[in-house]
Amino acid sequence: MSPKRQRTELRVGIFIVVALVLGATFAFIIGSQRNVFAPKTTYFAYFSDVEGLRPGSPVRIAGVPVGSVTEVGFLDDGHLRVEFEVVDRVTHLIRGSEGSREGSHVIIGAKGLLGDKLLDMTVGDASLPEWNPDQPLPAHKSADIMANAERTLDEVHRTAQNLRLATDPFRDQEFSNDVKDTAQHLAKLTGMLANGDGALQRLITDPQTGDDLEAVLGHARVASDELARTARSVRVIVDEVREGDGTVHQLLYDPGGAKAVERIGLAAKEVAALLAAVREGDGTAHEIIYGDEGKKLIANLTQASADLAYATGEMRAGRGTIGGLLVDPSVYENLRRLVGELERNDILKALVRYSIKHDAVASPRPTVRRSP
Repeated sequence: MSPKRQRTELRVGIFIVVALVLGATFAFIIGSQRNVFAPKTTYFAYFSDVEGLRPGSPVRIAGVPVGSVTEVGFLDDGHLRVEFEVVDRVTHLIRGSEGSREGSHVIIGAKGLLGDKLLDMTVGDASLPEWNPDQPLPAHKSADIMANAERTLDEVHRTAQNLRLATDPFRDQEFSNDVKDTAQHLAKLTGMLANGDGALQRLITDPQTGDDLEAVLGHARVASDELARTARSVRVIVDEVREGDGTVHQLLYDPGGAKAVERIGLAAKEVAALLAAVREGDGTAHEIIYGDEGKKLIANLTQASADLAYATGEMRAGRGTIGGLLVDPSVYENLRRLVGELERNDILKALVRYSIKHDAVASPRPTVRRSP
């Protein structure tokens, strides 16, 4: 072999070795970044719309790449099953159980502003068990920037429509004039309230008027309370009349009440007839009430009352015998002393006995005969 051929083969060999080393290095670096050589666990979730997610799309947990999507396929009911791999060193972060709100869940997100899709997972609560890969992870609706922007634009569009509907009436000149007049009247009204001296202005600015109004309302409240208590009392009385056994209950609810009312009506008729006879007749009662004899009787009674009043006045003044007995203590003492002396006088006692004995002899007691 010529020296020239040997140098060429050496150069080719060196080139191949360097290329292999560089390729292995790049493969190792890229594989380490994409977790190509790390052991992985496969999970899956169900979506109604994957929004462009495809095999090879990255999978992140809390924003850190931890795997990639391996398969996206349709189910019989139209939903999509998304399978993805996650490196085993972070599977302990995927926690939760069926129905738990604090567990991990997956969301289809956007990678940058270009719209590339990826799968985001949240970290589950540490108190929950690790997620079973045989169970589908809970999937939530996408919340990417483009979807939010689209919803924001839709809200802005609806708001603009509402503003247009609200401002369309102002295009009418008559409506604008009405609004201007209303604003002027409102300004005048508020000016009167602020600078006037009417009742409403005093109510707003004068503390005394406010206190008076509060006092009136307090009295009204007390009156309403009294009225309520009166109504309750009336209701109690009505209940007692309806459920009790008194006279009013018997008159209203007892069958004998009708007869009693009928008897009362007959008695009222008789009294009315008697009063009519007195008014229209010529008897003593008519004469006393309507005739001259009645006037004389009233005059005599009046005179007798005046005389009696005069006599009692005289007695109260101590004039006369009875007045002296009532007012003058000396007359009472003299009468008492006289009675005492009479009781001690033997001659007077003998005369009294004789008088009594003589009366008994003169008028003997009648004999009462008894039937055999």
